[in-house]
Amino acid sequence: MTGDKKLPRTAVLRINKCLRNESDTLDLSHVPLETVPEQLRELTGLRELRLHLTGIPEPLGDLTTLTHLRLDGKLTGLPGWLGDLTTLTELRLDGNRLIEIPDWLGNLTALTHLQLSKNRLTRLPDSIGDLTALTRLYAWNNQLTGLPDSLGNLTALNDLGLDDNRLTKIPDSLGNLTALTRLTLRTNRLTEAPECLGNLSALYLLALSANELTSLPDSLGNLTGLKYLYLRHNRLTDLPEWLGDLTALEQLDVSGHRPPPTVPDSLRRLARTSSRWRRFLATLN
Repeated sequence: MTGDKKLPRTAVLRINKCLRNESDTLDLSHVPLETVPEQLRELTGLRELRLHLTGIPEPLGDLTTLTHLRLDGKLTGLPGWLGDLTTLTELRLDGNRLIEIPDWLGNLTALTHLQLSKNRLTRLPDSIGDLTALTRLYAWNNQLTGLPDSLGNLTALNDLGLDDNRLTKIPDSLGNLTALTRLTLRTNRLTEAPECLGNLSALYLLALSANELTSLPDSLGNLTGLKYLYLRHNRLTDLPEWLGDLTALEQLDVSGHRPPPTVPDSLRRLARTSSRWRRFLATLN
């Protein structure tokens, strides 16, 4: 195979090696490319591909066996042909300049891992609710102001990361995500946590730090399997008594409140007999 003059030598060497070894993995993430190399069309057995692109990519041809695809760089848009890669189980689009995700995303129903973080997204498409096999969804460090109700269809989801956005409200449909074990909503603009979060009985980590919460719903007292609860830098005026019912808690951070929230007598009594609760309440100071 002869190398394309426009293609960096490093990329040519890696593609040649991949062909020679009949490898199913190719990593060009450290080689900035303007377009998809023509030579990739010969790698018909490729399963994992990582590309660093500076322009909207051309079709990948007959790479119908791809299961893992990462595209990063400075992409501002995505081509429709990506929606034809229905064998994908992992799609990583983090670290680009995307302002929207097209509706064709819903075609990728085999996806279990979707990474959309570090872009400029203001919304997620309704079609994301068609990705019912998803177990991990990350969209932190965007500009999301709301979430589609269809997110509640993702009942296989166990890890949802939405930190560093502009969310002011969480849809009640999130209460359907009963397989969720991790939910992170740090650094948003939430003024209240919805009652529906109390339905997420599998949660072991809930991060609500750096929002504008003044209170917490009583339904969170149902999350008896919770091990990590992060509430720092909100506007809580009182700590709820139900915190004492969360017997699995290993970490509770309520620091950064000025003035500190009022501690109920029931929690003060716990602190007198439990070093764990003394440690929890010490974060108030």
